Parts: sequence; structure tokens; C-alpha cells
Amino acid sequence: MKILFFLLLILSCNRAFIVDCDTNNYFISKYENDDSDFKNNQREIVTTLSEKELDVPFNEMKISCKDVLANFFYCNICFNNQTNYLVSYNGSQFDLSNIEDPQIFTNNVINLISSMQMGADEYASFIKFQKNNFSEEENKLLKDFFESKKKDTIINSIKIQTH
Repeated sequence: MKILFFLLLILSCNRAFIVDCDTNNYFISKYENDDSDFKNNQREIVTTLSEKELDVPFNEMKISCKDVLANFFYCNICFNNQTNYLVSYNGSQFDLSNIEDPQIFTNNVINLISSMQMGADEYASFIKFQKNNFSEEENKLLKDFFESKKKDTIINSIKIQTH
């Protein structure tokens, strides 16, 4: 009995035991969170979605849902499973809704991660990137708008009274 308990204890700490995924269905992020003191420096997502489904552009960005999760939130992804869940840096497992829309699925994962300790900083970096990721049409509209603005040649000085 002691041997069985010891064996289960060892297996429960093994990362391969947490995510049992066929190599053909497993996408490994090339990014790791080196600022983390947790036991893992990448998260694991297990999903019912296929890799092709997550290769669609996220919202109106030029980057896929898969790449958003891998590049900004340090997620490895195991595709084509029976359930959806996320394993965090500390090894905690969070069940995810069974959603077939990759956009909504990705948004749900981002919302969950952004509520986590390290995820809030990752989310802030993602938002900063997203603000600078305009389409060519949006960039042209912005450029035209600012070029058409009359430049102010007078700078007014404002004095603030203090007590």
C-alpha cells in the first residue's frame, strides 16, 4: 500500500501525467515565462478544438488565436480532445466551457488567465501590443487624419495656482 501511494505521488508531480497528448495534436509554444517562480513556466491548454480551428485570426488582429495564446500567454496547446481545461503555472487545473467558436474560446481563456497573478501582467502586454496592431486600412485612416490636422504653431502657457 505504501508503494502504491508513493507511486501515485510521483506520477502526480510528473508533467506528462498532467497533459497526456498525442504529439500530432500538441503545439508547443516557443515562449516561456522566465519571470515565474512557479513549477512550470508555460501553461497547458487542452481543447476540443482542432489546430486548424485555432489558426483563424483573433478578432481583427493579424495573429491567430493559437499564436495569441502561445506568444502572449505562454500556452502549449493539446488539440482534438474530449474536454477543455487549462493547467496554470502552479499546476492547478481550470475547467473551460465547451465552446465551438475559436474566438469565444480564446477570449474565455484570456479572461481566465488575466485574473491570475502572472496573467494580469501578460494581459497588459497583450493589450499594449493590440493597441499598436492596426490594419493597413486603419493605419492609412490615422495617417490621413493626422496629416490633415492644422498644426498649432502657438504654445500656450498655463499657470496652475497652488495653495
